[in-house]
Amino acid sequence: MSTSDAARPLIDIRQVSKTYITGTFKVEALKEVSLQVRAGEFVSLVGPSGSGKSTLLHIMGFLDRPDSGEYFFAGHPTAKLGEGRLAAIRSRMVGFIFQSFHLLKRTTARDNVLLPMVYTGLGTDSPKALECLRLVGLADRVKHKSNELSGGQCQRVAIARSLVNDPLVIMADEPTGNLDAASRQEVMEVIRDLNSKGLTVIIVTHDNEVSEMTDRVVRMKDGVIVSDEVRRPSATSAAARSELPPARLGFSPSEFSEQLKVAFKAIWSHKMRSALTVLGIFIGVGAIISLMTISEGFMKSLLSAASEEDAKKVWVTPRWQHGKPRRRFTLNEVEALRARVPLAEKITPSLNRNLEISAGDKRVESTVNSREGYDPAEQKAKRDYFENRKVEGRFFTRGENLNRARVAVINKALAKKLFDSGEALNAEIRIKGITFAVIGVADNHKAEDIFGGQPTAYIPLTTASKRVFGSQRLDYLEVTAPSPDEAQEARRQIITVLREERGIREDAEEDFEVKTFETQIEMFKSTMGKISAVVYGIAGISLLVGGIGIMNIMLVSVTERTREIGLRKALGARNSDILSQFLIEAVVLCVIGGILGVGLGFGLAWAAYFFTKVPPTLGVGTIAFALGFSTFIGVGFGFWPALRAAMLDPIEALRYE
Repeated sequence: MSTSDAARPLIDIRQVSKTYITGTFKVEALKEVSLQVRAGEFVSLVGPSGSGKSTLLHIMGFLDRPDSGEYFFAGHPTAKLGEGRLAAIRSRMVGFIFQSFHLLKRTTARDNVLLPMVYTGLGTDSPKALECLRLVGLADRVKHKSNELSGGQCQRVAIARSLVNDPLVIMADEPTGNLDAASRQEVMEVIRDLNSKGLTVIIVTHDNEVSEMTDRVVRMKDGVIVSDEVRRPSATSAAARSELPPARLGFSPSEFSEQLKVAFKAIWSHKMRSALTVLGIFIGVGAIISLMTISEGFMKSLLSAASEEDAKKVWVTPRWQHGKPRRRFTLNEVEALRARVPLAEKITPSLNRNLEISAGDKRVESTVNSREGYDPAEQKAKRDYFENRKVEGRFFTRGENLNRARVAVINKALAKKLFDSGEALNAEIRIKGITFAVIGVADNHKAEDIFGGQPTAYIPLTTASKRVFGSQRLDYLEVTAPSPDEAQEARRQIITVLREERGIREDAEEDFEVKTFETQIEMFKSTMGKISAVVYGIAGISLLVGGIGIMNIMLVSVTERTREIGLRKALGARNSDILSQFLIEAVVLCVIGGILGVGLGFGLAWAAYFFTKVPPTLGVGTIAFALGFSTFIGVGFGFWPALRAAMLDPIEALRYE
């Protein structure tokens, strides 16, 4: 080490001035003050209140900046150092001891001592913290929280905290000001012992007894140094570690762990407030999740209910205008389709009406659906099945259709309403006063079961048109293609034939619609999408209110913890550390609300199951969406309060009442 390095002062203050403006008042705290402190010295700054001694200490400790003058630390100019570099110096080269201790509330002595290590980026070292506590005589108080310690013990914890990163200098602001005589003596003996081991110590005090214990006394008055007295020579050592530490980048695992711990502690310490804060997120996410799980359940049930036969079908319906069908179909058009659509493997015309069906004294509003019936050979091949549904009994034949037979097949939903648990097969029902014999009871269609089961009766087509409905115009046609892959081509052929049969001009719109199974699914998705948009809008309002609540409570939290923010900055926290800490707290609140909202939404969806009979489907994507959206709300609405906290001046934050 060169001679110049050994002679160089650790702290070199040159013509430093500082002025505070409070309203219309200007207070000149420092007036062109110059001071040098060498490594290993034990210096006290003495003076009455308002003399500028604390301001000078804060500038030397990088908690405040001078308005003018120069400050060299370990031989390096500090005027142009950025916030990150200053935070690194506060963390690793300067140890602070405050008059009011500034320990974290409801936190153990060990965790308080470990706090400066969090902001070094090098991780925490629990044995080192325990060694520092042993050094100040608190080995038996490691797990005691700050509210369980005496004033003298709290100050000794603060001393241990200042030592944990092996700083070049200890700066103490009135370290004995709030202590009784016995505790004051204990604390000063600890500080004196540290200095005797070669550590540089600077103490601000107005107590002459304390200053008498130091090797050098610098007296101040009205912002200037009035005397500088060396009482005894110090065992001066060269300024080791003269290179300033670089600005820290990123976040260490120990810091992220600390931020999570602080977030959960803040939330837990204000349980009722936190619960009310997440209520908006809870309700909003619950509404979104319930809708998503119900709609996904509908889609899953609809698709699982569909078979290959359904995928082969093409439905032909009239186009509606002003609440009425523009033009229904005729039997001649059906025959044209049978003759001229090669891919029409089967065409089933149908007449539908919603009518009252009675049996005995029971009456039920039901759908009456007509069919042409099966040929005997086809019915034998189908055996006990009708449209892929199990039938108890049989379905009517084409002969019964031509003879206008008064026979009916009913589904189980209608049978249950009309006959309870009684036998429906071979019983009689009445439709518009006409008696029909029940020759078959079919299982409900799976798609009908999704909506709770629709009572339905099937009667011969000619019976319906001649005896019951009084109309031969068909409501819709069901066409079956040879395979699902040929359904689209069958659709194109149907459109071509019907346009020709109806004489529709080339540039005119059809007065009918032809839909495949895929089209039906898309229509269902479109309808659910419109309903979803409304529910999402309502849920979005709830989330907006919840987000505003998050912002409000975070602003309150910043105000309540202003001094804690100042402490963390004094111990080496960067602006980004404080920003991320409060952002994490906001995100934790929102994610808690999101997780609870997922549970609420899934619960509501299961409650809806008793009405819709559709089991809800909760997928990983839905959960990820809920948590991701909650995180977005937390970041979006928590950013402004977090930024306010990050931009607080450390010394102003420490002085906050």
